[in-house]
Amino acid sequence: MFIHESHLPQVLTPEEYTSEDQLDREMGALFHDSWQFVGTLTDIPNDGDYFTFDLFGKPLIIWNRDGEIHAFLNICPHRFALLTHNKCGHAQSRLCCQYHGWEFDETGNTRKIPDARSFKPMKQGELGLVKYHAELAGRLIFVNLSENPRPLSEQLGPGYEEAQTLFGMDRRLILSLDYEVECNWKIKIENSLESYHVDFVHPATFRATPEAEICFHELEDGWTTYTTTQKAVRKVDHFLNHLVHRLARRDFDEEYKHYHYYPSMMYGKMGLFTFAETVFPLAPDRTRIIVNFFVYSGKPGRLGSYLLYRVLRHWGRKFWPIVAEEDTSVMPDIQQGMVSGQQPSRGLISVREERLFHFQEYIRNNTMDHSKESVTMS
Repeated sequence: MFIHESHLPQVLTPEEYTSEDQLDREMGALFHDSWQFVGTLTDIPNDGDYFTFDLFGKPLIIWNRDGEIHAFLNICPHRFALLTHNKCGHAQSRLCCQYHGWEFDETGNTRKIPDARSFKPMKQGELGLVKYHAELAGRLIFVNLSENPRPLSEQLGPGYEEAQTLFGMDRRLILSLDYEVECNWKIKIENSLESYHVDFVHPATFRATPEAEICFHELEDGWTTYTTTQKAVRKVDHFLNHLVHRLARRDFDEEYKHYHYYPSMMYGKMGLFTFAETVFPLAPDRTRIIVNFFVYSGKPGRLGSYLLYRVLRHWGRKFWPIVAEEDTSVMPDIQQGMVSGQQPSRGLISVREERLFHFQEYIRNNTMDHSKESVTMS
C-alpha cells in the first residue's frame, strides 16, 4: 500500500519546468557536482578500449587502461583539438591527439611530443590532459566533474550495493537507447515515478495499473522505490515466464521494482531483466535520455544459457523500445501544458503518485528561490 492516506499538493509551479533560471539553479545545485552515469564496462571491455561522451557540454574520453577506468577532457592541451571524434576506439598504452600526435598516459601526463625541441623551454607535465574522477557501481561507469567529489557510494546510498546485484558480471547487456525528448528533465523523471498512467499510456506493454494492495513505496532521504507484482495477463505469457526462470535456474520472480536515486539515476528490475537509466537536461524543454537493459540468462558457458540469452535478447529488444515510445509520446504534450500559462488549477498529486511529491520537495528544497514560498504539508 501507499504511505500517505490522502492526496498531496503539486509542489513545483509550471515556471519551474520552463524557466532558464530554474534550470541554471538545478544544474548548479544538483548536477555539476554529482556523479553521472555515462556508460558500462560492456562499452570498453578490453584493455585500451575507449568511448567518448558529451557531459554538460564537456567532451569526455573514457578509457580502460589495465582494467582501471579513466576519464579525461577530450581536448588536447596543445592547440585544443579533440583528441578524437570517434564514438569509440582502441588506444593500447597511450591516448594520441589526432591533430599533431601528442601522446598521453593514464595519468594524463604528456609522454611524447613530436619535434619536442621546438617547444623549449617547457617543464615536464606542464601540458597534460584534464582528468576527472571515475568510479564503478557494478558494471556501470560514473564520472564526476568536480575537484573533490563525495564518494559514489555516498551519493547512491543503498543503490551502490544494489548495482552489484542488478548490474553484476553475470548480467549481459542486450540493448542501449540514447535519445532526446522535447520536455523538461523533471517531466521524464516524474513519468517514471508513478504507475497511475499505465492503463492509458502502456496498452501494448504493461497494460493494466496494478491494484493498490500490491503496490509498495519507500520514501527516503535521497531516494525512493516502487515495488509491485507484474503478473502476466495471458496464460501463455505466465507459462513462458515460468519456463525462462527454470531455464535460467532462478526462482520464479514476478516482482517489478523501480529505484530512483536523486537527482537523476534510476534502476529497474522485471523478472530476469534489469535496466539502468539516467537523464541529462539540455534545455528547459529538452532532455537526453540514456538507458541500458541487461538480462540474466544463467551461468556462462552453458549452451542453455546462451540459447536463453538469445531468446530474451530478441524479446527485450522488441518490448523495451515500445515502452520508451509509449512514455515519450505524451511528454511533449505535458511540456506544452506547462508552457501555456493557462493551467486551470494548481495541480494535485494522488497517493499513488506520492513519489513525485517526495521528488518535488527535494527539488524545491535544493533550488529554493527565496522570493517564493515553498509548498509544505500542513
